[in-house]
Amino acid sequence: MAKVVIYLSDKEMSALHRLALLEYRAPKAQAALIIRKELERLGLVAQEANGEGEKNDSPVGDGPASIEGNQNVSKSS
Repeated sequence: MAKVVIYLSDKEMSALHRLALLEYRAPKAQAALIIRKELERLGLVAQEANGEGEKNDSPVGDGPASIEGNQNVSKSS
């Protein structure tokens, strides 16, 4: 994978961190996803099938559904 340096204002970096936290991603993965989605929207890259790219971009886990699923398993045990 290629590396890209992106300069963000403090407000933009804070917003990126908040969004990454909400979506259970590392900020770098969130930035990569934002860039990917914009390139797809502009038709510059092919869209990934069935939204699998979003799910696989999360280095922290599968998101809120897996957390809720784990809580339900714990309650019934």
